[in-house]
Amino acid sequence: MGNILCFYGETVNVNGVVYYVDKEIGEGAFSFVQLVSPKKSSDERFALKRVLIQLPEHEDMIRREIKCHEVITNKYIMKLIDHDIVEDGDRKEARLLFPYHQLGSVQEMIEVATITKNPLKEDVILQLFQSLCEAVNAFHTHKPAYAHRDIKPHNMLIGEYDSVILMDLGSAREAIVNITSRQEALAFQELCAQDCTAAYRAPEMFEVPSECVITEKTDIWALGCTLHALAYGDSPCDGSALAAVSPNIKSTDIYTNEFNELIKSQLNIDPEQRPSAQDLLVTIKELLK
Repeated sequence: MGNILCFYGETVNVNGVVYYVDKEIGEGAFSFVQLVSPKKSSDERFALKRVLIQLPEHEDMIRREIKCHEVITNKYIMKLIDHDIVEDGDRKEARLLFPYHQLGSVQEMIEVATITKNPLKEDVILQLFQSLCEAVNAFHTHKPAYAHRDIKPHNMLIGEYDSVILMDLGSAREAIVNITSRQEALAFQELCAQDCTAAYRAPEMFEVPSECVITEKTDIWALGCTLHALAYGDSPCDGSALAAVSPNIKSTDIYTNEFNELIKSQLNIDPEQRPSAQDLLVTIKELLK
């Protein structure tokens, strides 16, 4: 990280375009996000994700993320404006330029609602969730189908008109995974532990059978956990394999029975019994009436 940290006010180049660094707005293990402005238009601002590439798998992840942005587009999926991979001696760094969404993350919205003890209203939640399902449906209806694999409130930015923008496509891959051996099962299990946030991870990703087919329904489980977090403050799972097969699903009269049932429908242990993203959109439309 120390090799690519920069002083505020200095410039950074993305494919020959110079940007001024205003401030840092996020940080991860091997990356950080900066608020930047074009050299000739300081009123326009972007979010620049900078990733230190230390291992081949880091570059694989970045290139996979870039490809995903290129093939899956939707107004509720974060748009990749530009990207660059630069080398300076033994240092390699990826730079991904995105629109800047100043309203913050959905996780921050949930935390404010929890602290103020002012739960989000059902219609607001449904509108936010509707846009999220639109984004996820774009992944699932692509040919071949893709799965995001890390849907959670932290990876959703607040958009205009009670909508969300789904971001962080680094874990996204083709949705259908055919497991035919114990070795493949363990390898997939390890990949899930690495890529997917435990509290939003579907049960079939914890204990993977030696012969099975993993589908895009893993995302539907994560959607259910996210909807639960929007309503009740957090995921019904604590990140353990036991919680994944027995989630602590809350249900109060703050919300309608139909809304609570919508949460439960997505948290079915059997992936085949979970609704599709298209099914969810139909149900949401009915509830919003």
